[in-house]
Amino acid sequence: MRIVVAMDSFKGSLSSGEANQAVSRALVGHDVTCIPISDGGEGFLDAWLAMHADGTVIEENIMCLDGTHRVARFGFDPSTRHAVIEVAETTGLTLLSHVDPWRYSSVGVGHQIVQALERGATVITIGLGGSGTIDGGKGMLEVLGIRFLDASGSVLPSIPHRLQDVRSIDWSGLDPRVREVEWRIASDVQNPLIGESGAAYVFGPQKGLAVDGVRRYDRILDYYANCFEMDKRAFPGAGAAGGIGFALLQLGATYVSGIEEVVRWSKFEEQIKSADWLITGEGKFDAQSLEGKAPYGLARLAHAHGVPTLVFTGQSDFTSHLESGIIAIFPIVSRIMTLEEAIWEAAPLLTNAVQRVRHVIEKAPRQ
Repeated sequence: MRIVVAMDSFKGSLSSGEANQAVSRALVGHDVTCIPISDGGEGFLDAWLAMHADGTVIEENIMCLDGTHRVARFGFDPSTRHAVIEVAETTGLTLLSHVDPWRYSSVGVGHQIVQALERGATVITIGLGGSGTIDGGKGMLEVLGIRFLDASGSVLPSIPHRLQDVRSIDWSGLDPRVREVEWRIASDVQNPLIGESGAAYVFGPQKGLAVDGVRRYDRILDYYANCFEMDKRAFPGAGAAGGIGFALLQLGATYVSGIEEVVRWSKFEEQIKSADWLITGEGKFDAQSLEGKAPYGLARLAHAHGVPTLVFTGQSDFTSHLESGIIAIFPIVSRIMTLEEAIWEAAPLLTNAVQRVRHVIEKAPRQ
């Protein structure tokens, strides 16, 4: 059988590449092609690097969302002067030992942007997803020279972000190089900044926002958005990465589908045309997955070419999704265990799960 393996990351446990390897170990003897995948979140940078021979990794010690310094990466192609930044590298939820949405900031993204500008970047693509902040991109914009002022005209700090105290914005110090850049947002999150489908309501709880604080935080984001001359709060993707999408839209960014970017880079469509199976998956496959996350998008594309899909996941609300060509969805957990155990054992659990259904793959008729 010819099998394309394109696993998304299992947050907190496996990268896309590691998940691909775990699946491949169960498919010895078959013709397996592994493609690193991301919808703009974790793994986006690795997917770009895997498909761009001229791309180099830039590693720097960066102030991250909680104020600590860590080594973080971004990609740069000197021939095209294209920089690729993954928000999760400096602002990722997985970097935190505990969550605090009222404190954490997107400053790290700003520092990486400045480093890209210093290398002469004229195109900057930023993959949004997996962030641990809901600061509306305030920290990122501050590093680029924008000042946020409170009611008395005093400059607000980056950490804690004090988004609730923003009353006006001073753009006079904006780095002039920002206006010379082609900005691109890569994400498959279509959520606006505010409202019941916005950043606070949909993504706030996973970043540590208490249920009884969601409505208040949504109002804070609304007041914050009122301080900008351009009203971008309702734009698709404005709520991505805790509102970093909103801030990038203020800089003139163009929104592109993260998964479509990766599909284009990897020549996924060419690979899938001659395949018998697609195997994909992610940590949790639920209703949000059907809003455009990577496995769903890949399954639909495979289905268009008559190729069936199997999904392997840590948790799912579904057993199949035939409309998109997903004939079965398999949880990888095979016994009662704690979440910590499942995260720690994710790779062998994934390998074993694929081995358990290998007979399904081998007995299916070829396309």
